[in-house]
Amino acid sequence: MMEQPMNNRRIKGPFLLKLTLLTAILAVASCTKVIDVEIPDSANKIVVEGSIENGSPPIVILTKSAKFFDEVNINDIASYYVRGAQVSVTGSDGTYTPLTEFCLQDLNLTPQEAQELLLSFGFSQSQIDSGQVPDICVYTVPDIVSFSLTGNCAFKGQSQTSYYLDIVAPPLQPGLDSVRANSTTYIPYAIGLDSLAFREHPNPDYRDSLVSCYAYFSVPDTFGNFIRYWTKRNSEPFYKPLSSSVYDDRLFVGLSIGLPLERGQPDGQEFDINTYTYFRKGDTVSVKWSNIDNKTYDFYYTLENDGGDSPFSSPVKIKTNINNGLGIWAGYGSKYTTAIAPL
Repeated sequence: MMEQPMNNRRIKGPFLLKLTLLTAILAVASCTKVIDVEIPDSANKIVVEGSIENGSPPIVILTKSAKFFDEVNINDIASYYVRGAQVSVTGSDGTYTPLTEFCLQDLNLTPQEAQELLLSFGFSQSQIDSGQVPDICVYTVPDIVSFSLTGNCAFKGQSQTSYYLDIVAPPLQPGLDSVRANSTTYIPYAIGLDSLAFREHPNPDYRDSLVSCYAYFSVPDTFGNFIRYWTKRNSEPFYKPLSSSVYDDRLFVGLSIGLPLERGQPDGQEFDINTYTYFRKGDTVSVKWSNIDNKTYDFYYTLENDGGDSPFSSPVKIKTNINNGLGIWAGYGSKYTTAIAPL
């Protein structure tokens, strides 16, 4: 395409700027009508964040929703946890377990035991060290401390098994009835990755220290396969990617492919376009690759693509699989792959 003459380019910029400013002024001047919208006063709902994985016990966190314009006291997060609920998990293989409520302030744990327990619940080491973790309450198997320390417990998830979650919670507000919520999830067969490989950074300024990680895997030749993944670097916890952690198979059915992985990092960490998705040479890189069912995919896809970070995006209704509540009861068929980035 032929380059525009210099004088044309000099005229075009200021003209478009003036036109844009004029359009903006007219738009603001015309928006003088006040529109009153009445938002209904809704009651609290129970919010479920639960999961069960092959080889791991179920973990369920219960909180209650806040009204849209309610002020949230960041120093009183513990008040949003729902305590005193009756929670149980029943497997399609005939297994059954009532879950036990654990709150940190009620447990007589050593610092090492508390740290291991918090890491198993998904809190990062930096959160634990900085004291940002509230007095959390979770529902899980009675021998969760033993599992955190040794990997052994009486009830663990199994692949190709459905799990029914049943919750009876006390009233979320004075004068209301108790809350009954339930859900069913499925742990698919864990396919996992074929291998991990590393490539140099595309920017020559970073090639001496950073590499990208590629995941190679085979997609079944039938539709309906969904995955979610996390990455881990050295002794850090597993973190999900900042963009999207879930993918479907619509474009890759029956193929063996390699795709670049985004290095996961904790929410709120400073973003650098040149470094955020890459690993350092010499890093031990681990990938948790989990097969999930369609309802788990729908929840995380809508949650991670709700457009909340942009004022120009359209709102997205987050899809839940909780009957009479909000949130997710997720089953994970997981496999772990580890490789060392070459120096």
